[in-house]
Amino acid sequence: MNSNIAIVTIGQAPRKDMADDILQLKKAGLHVTEFGVLDLLSSSEIATLAPSIQDLDVLVTLLANGKQVKLSKKKLLPFIQKRINDVTEHTWILFMCTGDFTNALVGKNLLLPDRLLTHLVYGIHADLKLGLIGPEPEQLVSIADKWHKAKFDFTYAASSPYHYNEQHLLGKAKKLQQQGADILILDCMGYSTTMKNAIKKELSIPIMVPREAVFSILTTIN
Repeated sequence: MNSNIAIVTIGQAPRKDMADDILQLKKAGLHVTEFGVLDLLSSSEIATLAPSIQDLDVLVTLLANGKQVKLSKKKLLPFIQKRINDVTEHTWILFMCTGDFTNALVGKNLLLPDRLLTHLVYGIHADLKLGLIGPEPEQLVSIADKWHKAKFDFTYAASSPYHYNEQHLLGKAKKLQQQGADILILDCMGYSTTMKNAIKKELSIPIMVPREAVFSILTTIN
């Protein structure tokens, strides 16, 4: 019997920007169902989860209407865990966020992209200098903490996949390459293979897209 996969996004489901990738998972024989942490919340309830000025751990995601929203990780954590608890009957639960949740969420069948990716990159080479691109400038602190714990040197720039502009993303990527990055990581599940392919011809370093890497892993553990 093929695996039943719960894909849990911190925003609202279904994620239209991931539709093609999820279709490929289904074609590979996986039984996939999407769930959103914000699905059962009203717009006013979602507004209360916005980060404060002092909040150093900011999450960025999409609503069903295509609008980008910023959320406080601290405020959102109980809602994330509840959503995960609701879908434990699935073979695997893939949490669709690259933020550092390794010691914040529990679930024996829970797949966390931050844990998968840091170990994957370390397995490629422990001494790589990383070029990291995330959605927003204020995410630098949380992204830095995650990769510092994994013992990597890196440089960082921001270019949101939810306000995608090819030239803006390319400009940020070229800057990180000039600063000595050995590999570019688009550090958010919102970045797509299409975005990677649009800029890679202008770069001389490899590019990793978390969604692409994690979905590939999913198909191997079916």
